[in-house]
Parts: sequence; structure tokens; C-alpha cells
Amino acid sequence: MIRQNLKLILGNILFLGLLVYALCLFFVRANSFNADEIVAKSILADKNFSVKVEEIISPQGHKAWMVEDHSLGLVAINFYFKNAGYAFEDEKKRGLGNFVSKLLTYGAGPYDDEKLHDILDMNAIELDFSVNSDDFNVSMTVPVKNLETGVRLLNLILTNPHFNKADIEVVRLQILEAIRMQSEQPERVLQQAFKKAFYNNHPKSRDSFGTSQSIQSLSQEDMFSFIENHFRKEDLVIALAGDLSPQNAADVIDQLFKGLKDKKNNFLQSELQPQYHFEKKNIERDIPQILARFILPGVERLDKDFYALYIATEIFGGSGLTSRLNLEAREKEGLTYGAYAFLNPEKGAPRVEGGFATSKENYEKMEEILFSLVSKMAGKGVTKEEFEAVKSSMLTSFNLRFKSLSDISSMLLYMQKEDLGLDFLQKRNEYVSKTTLEDVNKASYKFFNQKPSLITIGKM
Repeated sequence: MIRQNLKLILGNILFLGLLVYALCLFFVRANSFNADEIVAKSILADKNFSVKVEEIISPQGHKAWMVEDHSLGLVAINFYFKNAGYAFEDEKKRGLGNFVSKLLTYGAGPYDDEKLHDILDMNAIELDFSVNSDDFNVSMTVPVKNLETGVRLLNLILTNPHFNKADIEVVRLQILEAIRMQSEQPERVLQQAFKKAFYNNHPKSRDSFGTSQSIQSLSQEDMFSFIENHFRKEDLVIALAGDLSPQNAADVIDQLFKGLKDKKNNFLQSELQPQYHFEKKNIERDIPQILARFILPGVERLDKDFYALYIATEIFGGSGLTSRLNLEAREKEGLTYGAYAFLNPEKGAPRVEGGFATSKENYEKMEEILFSLVSKMAGKGVTKEEFEAVKSSMLTSFNLRFKSLSDISSMLLYMQKEDLGLDFLQKRNEYVSKTTLEDVNKASYKFFNQKPSLITIGKM
């Protein structure tokens, strides 16, 4: 018994020693993060995007952007249907697109739910369906040897989903529970209140999940009508990356979208009238901290000030602990565990958006610091050291965005959506390099020269 206890004690000591050693390694590595070193040692080292993005037109007339890459034996396909997002839904059918996205893999064609998932798993086929305010998004990643199977299954899902009533009720209960849980999450409540204040009564202010009332009223017929009305060939935007030639890709696209209707949908969105200046509001909740969201006007993606304002916003409140907001509010004053800001170039509603969390006792001081730093950005701009640090990071870390073929395919989709051009991947760092300190300071004055609008949740 003594010998067994001794072995147990020695084993515990050895385990704790290894744990301490591992933690030490972790913190040393974490504190010596070097983006250049990571890129140099990774498969991204030679990914300078010298291979141009190609636009292909299939025999059936489908246009797609693609990057040919035979190194991994994988294919990533991303596409979306325009004007199929939740902002285009009928008021009484809110949440329909999201509902459909959850149902699509519950059986299609000759396969029930279980059989369909078995085939997907056996062939390492990854599918994802989602909806945002504008579009219905689909992605597939598949080994090239199983591409034919993946394309066949995804075509069945798009053209012949089951939407069995029993499955509809299962998903309905899941969504209703998610809606209930969201009402208990302060961050989600704040987000929805922010959207309401910013978008006013525009459909973009809605929750993608819909309401309890709308979800309870949706029928099987509504599901099939959504497919009928939105899954149209002329509303497609398509991107591919991976182990395919342009000819193979063209054939794949025609097989994938075989059977979809040609005519585009006639759904139109009302004009956005974003409210950059709204009255400060607090949502009373008995929670440990006060959460805040703030907003300033911004620019769209193709605006001449985009990169200048992007850099300014990164300096003001970008990721990491070296932004002005974090240095002043977190490191110096200890008022928050984190504050952030980012540039959202949404068409029709571009903005600098940010937030923070702090205690009730520290809220007024935190707000004072926010307003002071915004004013300083407008009045004094940024320093040469700040500008060069952020600009260097943007140039160095760009390749880190593309750690998978799916990331590349997603970027090709984004490039089409924002009209960035086939050569954007080659030219992006050139755009950043050409941005000057003077450009950034002009943008700082132009867009930070006002008080941000605020909305909060907590117990004031």
C-alpha cells in the first residue's frame, strides 16, 4: 500500500512538473508572437498569390472565380444566392431563411436524414448553410476523389430537399429554444437593440432567427416556397479553390446547379437610411457589468478613404492590446478587460463600430476616455510610429487569412461581392503600401470629428 501511494505521489509530481513546463512554453511562445516567423515556417510562406484568379464561364453560362491549387487534393466551393437574406423576408415569415438553412441536410432525393449524413461522413464532405441580411450562403469542402459524390449530394439538397414535417417540428423546437436563450444573453440583446437604433425600421434591424410567433407559424409549404423563390441560377455568385482545372471546374458548376430555375427572383430591398446619431439608451438588466456599443460614420469598401480609415481604426481600437483604447482604458486605468473598434464597410451603411465592458462604478470614466480618445484622433491624428506599426502588421499578416482553401474560396466570393477585381490578391498590399500618414490623419479628422453614439445594457 505504501509503495502504491509513493508511486501515485511521484506520478502526480511528474504530471505537475510537465504541466508547469508546458505552461511556461505556452506563455513564452504567446508573448513572443511573430507573424513573420509564423508565415515563414508555414505552408503560406510561398503563397504570394502570384497565380492569378481566373474567371470561368461554364457551358451553361455560369460565371465563377477560381484559384487552381493541386497541393492538397481538396476542393472548396462557396456560393450565395443574392437577395435571399433575412432582410428580404415577409414580416409574417421572419426567420424562414435561417429555418431552411437548418433543415437542408435532413434528407434529400432518395436519402433520408441518417443515410445522407452517413454518405457525407464517409466521403469527408463538409457542408455549411447560413443566412445573413442580404444572402443565403453555401459552402462545401471535399477531397477531390469524392468531388463527384459531393456535387451530386449538394445538387439533390438544393433541388429536392425532403422538408419532412417531423423534421420541421424538431428544428422548430431548436430555433424556439435558441430564441428563448438569446433573450437571456446580454450581448445578443444589446446587438439587437443596436441594430434597431442604427437601421431604425429597416428589415436589416431584424434578428435572423425570427420571432417566436413567426417561427411557430411557418409551414412545410413555406420551406418549399423559399427554395422555389430564391434558389435561382441568375442569383448565384460562385467561387472555387483547389484541385481543379478551369475545364473541370466549369463542368462541376453545371452539374452542381443542374435543375435550378433560370429566372432571377424579384425581391428588392428598401433603401437604407442608417442613423449615425441616435439618442443614448440603456437597457436595464441586473448583470455584473455594463456592456456598451458605439458607432461613428465610416466608408464603403471602394471609397478612396477605405485603407486610411481602416488603419486609423486599427490604431484607435483594433485587435490586440496595443490599440489606444486598450492601452488607455485597460492597461493604464484598469477599467475594462477589453475594448475594440473596427471598420464595417457595409454598402449603404458603412461605419466604425466598437464596444467595451466595464463595471457600473467605472462606466462614466470609461465613457469619458472613449470620447477623449475619439476627439484626440480627430484633433491630433496618429503618430508615425503607430502608423508604421499597423501598416507593417497589415502587410505581414495578410497571408495568414488564407490558412485553408475554404478561406481562399470565401475571399474570391467577397471580391466579387465588393467589386474588388480579379487582381485584388496581388494588388491588396500595394494599396496598403500607398496609404500615407497624411492620408490616415485626414481620415481621422474627417470621421472621428464627432461624438460616437452609444447604447448600453446593464444596471446604471
